[in-house]
Order: sequence, then structure tokens, then C-alpha cells
Amino acid sequence: MSTLHFLQSSADQNCKLAVRACLPTTPAETVILLLHGATLPSVIFDIAVADGQSMLSYLADHGLAVYALDYRGYGLSSKPESMDDPTMAGAPLINHLDAAVDVHDVIKFIKQQHGDIPLILCGFSWGSGIAGYIASTTNFPTKLILLGPVYSHKNPQWIDLVDPNDATKLNPSIKSYRIASRNHWCSLWDREVAGKDWRDQNVLETLLEQIEDSDRAWAIKASKSGCIRIPTGVLADACRVYNQNPIYNAAKIACPTFVLRGEQDTASTSLDMVELLNHLTCPKYHVDIANASHYGILEYGAGRFFTSIVNFIQNSG
Repeated sequence: MSTLHFLQSSADQNCKLAVRACLPTTPAETVILLLHGATLPSVIFDIAVADGQSMLSYLADHGLAVYALDYRGYGLSSKPESMDDPTMAGAPLINHLDAAVDVHDVIKFIKQQHGDIPLILCGFSWGSGIAGYIASTTNFPTKLILLGPVYSHKNPQWIDLVDPNDATKLNPSIKSYRIASRNHWCSLWDREVAGKDWRDQNVLETLLEQIEDSDRAWAIKASKSGCIRIPTGVLADACRVYNQNPIYNAAKIACPTFVLRGEQDTASTSLDMVELLNHLTCPKYHVDIANASHYGILEYGAGRFFTSIVNFIQNSG
């Protein structure tokens, strides 16, 4: 069972970072830090999906000290004060550089708890870019897992992110944050599993309720029932990726790296993975999971993702 910690943000004195932790029954020899993606916060790692286990609990049962954070503006972490501005004025909030600062804050906390034991980063979707950026610019982690990653691909699904008059720039209609309903934040998942028996409705409802709970007080006050606020810095990062200008240099990653995705993932595409794997010069491993979408870690086949991650951690160099 996970526990929740709140850490002071080094970047914003008004923000606390929410960190979930799940520890093994014996002292851990390795730590893994899970980084969420663009929309759904760290709760995605903390919902029971595979034989009653979440990704957090599964990895902890295999001897890892497991942590997962919400970046500023996401999930149970504090919202920057500017996200209270109903006009949404200003530049997009919380891009990969801002999120990386939050990750470093959590790593400092982890080192206080566990010392200098090996630390693995596992980034999901946009989180893969944050993990890749950190791995390419520091001497840690000891291993890297890129789960449903995005790297450098002109994905046609993202055409609305760019300025219709200049595709190299972000669409000027994008504000500092966005307001999204459950229909919006699950739209990709809905499309990818349409007509397939891959997803448990109870898992979906649990996920949706917990996400809505994370911003329910604001939603009631703003008369936006069922909605949450999400920073838009990720969209600026996605605009870069769309223009094949990745947010990190894969060739500078030195540690063993595992690229893992669902075969039916339309956000993390097979073409993009070819590019990523070609750029990686470190020891690298790649697995595609059949009959799984971008959110395969929340589907009936989640256990295949979890097993693949443990196999990489235990057997890679």
C-alpha cells in the first residue's frame, strides 16, 4: 500500500510536491522513480490492475523502493498561483525543464531516505522526455525505462498544437493552463481501445474519480463540475517533438535503457521508436506488448508491462 508525502518545491515557495511511496518489506537495494505523462498524474501508477496490484505495489513486491511524483500543477501537488487566473494569461506553465526541477527535488528526498543506492528512472509518455532529459544531462540514473515514449515524430494527432500559419510555433490560442473534462483526458485511450475488451470499467471509474477529486474544490467554486486544470507547458514540448526537435539528446544517455510500448499505441509510434533506438548509443532493449494501447499499464494486460520492467531491471547490464 502506498503512502503520500508532501515536499517543498525548490522552484516555488508556494508549492508542495505530492510523492507516492511504496516500499518492500525488506530494505531495498534499488529505488525506482516513476514519472507520469501529460495529462494523467501519478495515480495511474497506484491503481490496482494486475491481479489486484498496482504498478507501485508490483514493483515493491519485487524488492524495489518505488516512488512516483506529481509535477507542480498536476494531481495532488500544488497548483502555481497563476493557475487561479481565470483568464489563463501568460506563457504555458510547467514544461520539461520545470518538471525536471521537481524530479530533482524528489531525488534529493529519496537520497535522504535511502542513501546512494542505485536509482532507476521510469518515464511514461511525456514523462519519458523528462526522464530522458535528466539521463542525458546528469550522471544518473543507473538505468532508464522509457514507457510509451515520445521522441521526435511529426505525429498528425498533434496538428492542433501548432500555429496554422507557422508550424514551427505553438498555436497562439494555447493559454498558460487548460481546463479538461474526463471525456477530454481519456479521449486517446477511448479511441485506442474502441471495440476491444482490454479495459476494466471499474479501473476506469476509479481512475476518473481520483483525478476529479484532485481538483474538485476548484471545480465546485468555478462551476466546472467534473473538470480539472492542467498546465500547458507539455504542449510546448509536444510542439517541439512534432517539429522533430526532441527535448533531449538520446545519444548522450549512457546508462542501460529500456524502450517499452503497447503495439497499438498511437502516441508512441513505431516510427518514432525507430528514430529513438537509432539515436541511443547506450546498451538498449526494446519490447512491444501485443494487444495494448498507450495506457497499457492500466489495462488487463498490465502485468506483461510490469513483468517486462522487472526482467529489464534484474537482467540488464
